[in-house]
Parts: sequence; C-alpha cells; structure tokens
Amino acid sequence: MLCLALDTSTPWGRFALAEDGRVLHYQPYNVTGTYADALLPVVDDVLAVAGRERGDLDAVAVCRGPGSFTGVRIGVATVKGMAWSLGCDLYAVSTLEAMAGAMLAEYTTHELAVPVLDARRGEVFGAVYRRHGDWIEEVQSPAPRRPDDWWAELVAASLATDASVYAGNGVSLLLGEGPDLRPELRETGAPSLRPWNTAHPATARALAWAISLDPARFSKIHPFALAPSYLRVSDAEVKRGLDLTPRRPQGASPPIGDDS
Repeated sequence: MLCLALDTSTPWGRFALAEDGRVLHYQPYNVTGTYADALLPVVDDVLAVAGRERGDLDAVAVCRGPGSFTGVRIGVATVKGMAWSLGCDLYAVSTLEAMAGAMLAEYTTHELAVPVLDARRGEVFGAVYRRHGDWIEEVQSPAPRRPDDWWAELVAASLATDASVYAGNGVSLLLGEGPDLRPELRETGAPSLRPWNTAHPATARALAWAISLDPARFSKIHPFALAPSYLRVSDAEVKRGLDLTPRRPQGASPPIGDDS
C-alpha cells in the first residue's frame, strides 16, 4: 500500500509517503501563516521526490486534531477532497495519537508516551498512550486540561515518571523547566538524557509507515464522514457566545470525530 500522511494541526507541518512499511520520503514544513497555499505544493513535492503522482496513492491519512483550528480544517478538507477525487482509502487519527506513535518509534526502550500541545487559555491538550505491537493504544483519552490538573492525574495514575516519554510544544507547561521542574522529575542521581522534547514529533512519518505496513489496524473513513476533532470550541465562539458547530441533517449518522 502506498500511503501519504500529513499533519497540519500545528505550524510545524509534517508530510510523509510510505509504501508497504518503507518510508519513501519525509518532509517537515513549517509555516508562519496558513497552509492554504502551501499544502498541495508540498504534497506534490513529496510525491515527486519518490517518483510518484497523486493517482498512484492507495491511501491518504491525516491528523484530525486537536491543534490549530485553521490548520486542522485545512488538512482535513484537503485529504477529504483527495480521497474522494482519487478514489483512494482515507484514514484519520488524533494528532496526539500520531505524536505518541512517533515518540515511541524514537524512544524504543520506553512503553508510555504523553503527547502535549499548548491549547492556550491556560490549558494543554494531553493524552497517554502505550506501545502496542507496531503501533500504540490509548491509556487516557485526549482532552483539554489545566497543566496542574493534568499533572495531578498523571501522578495519581503513576504515569508521571521518567518511564514516560513527553513531547510537543506544551511540554514545558506540563512539566515545568529549570528550577520549576515538577518535583517528581527532578534529578536525583547521575546526569541522564531526559525523555522529553518540546519539538513536534515526526507524526506523518510514523502514521504513513504504520498504515502502509498494516492498514487493517486502522479504520477507513468515508470522506463525507470525517470531521475535525477540536476537543473544544473556538475563540470566536467563546468571544461572541456562539455555537458554530455544523448541524447534521436529520437522520444522518454522526461524523467521525464528532462526539455530540
């Protein structure tokens, strides 16, 4: 299976192409504005490096959020259009799941991953995953939480240790840093490499690889059924007191990512 995966849920874009468990090309692409103009040219560049075209794709995959509202919308809309027009399979996972998959691919001796994104408004998006075969499984579901509350949950569940890998731009908000590092993580012995990083992991590379290797472990989604997973309402809705959530036609089944 030839799979293209993309993650536009943060300014640190990730794009990758893999076939039958072999990564053909991986392309990070940071943006300072939006992905509106840049996304498809990057997709075509990734394909061109591997000597492929859009019509060769068997599947496309996307990180469907949480993250930047605009970035998530653009990424989800793009893969829906590609899957529908090309007639290829469509897959979508939580951004946090893809982050965890990439984190545990890098830290091969660790079993638990805690991806963390800065959700603003004094919160972080966080979740916990454990290694499961060639991919991962959910331990604690993605949700927006205040860093202190989220840390308390991790401590209570005995997950707040160096045995867990942490990554994402919300890591310093969750763990603290320098003299403000959480006491459970302060150095007590010889210096060692800390298993956390504020960088955005290679989400698309991990996702493209996993789907191309064993697509049966992931659920295919019809393009019309895929919706972003924001986990909370937008700033515009908060400021104006509006609920801008699209309404389903009467009798229609809920789209993937819609927990209403």
